[in-house]
Amino acid sequence: MAGKILVVDDSRLVTDIVKLRLEMCGYEVALAHSGEEALERIAAEAPDLLVLDVQMPGIDGYEVCRRIRDDPRLDALRIIMLTSTDDKHAAFEAGVDDYLNKDIDLLNLPNRVKLVLEML
Repeated sequence: MAGKILVVDDSRLVTDIVKLRLEMCGYEVALAHSGEEALERIAAEAPDLLVLDVQMPGIDGYEVCRRIRDDPRLDALRIIMLTSTDDKHAAFEAGVDDYLNKDIDLLNLPNRVKLVLEML
């Protein structure tokens, strides 16, 4: 099942790697490099899934999650947090559907994206 994915990370290296990896699996991928930009792109493009970092300047990933979960129009948007932080509890409290560690799980990302998109 292909889908539209928005990858959000302030590191252009990370977004480029994730984009390449997901496009190789047939996904349509857009990029954002801040929480603010992510929220603007979500409103304009209606992605199916968000791959989101926590630590970003301005609005962090937790706040992006909370704002999405507070908006009933975005109920179908799935969120995978891909981060180097180690606070799964805070991520799930903010409303993510899945949590992956950049250092360990990057190779598994396409499989997890597929699973989370099947939840729709």
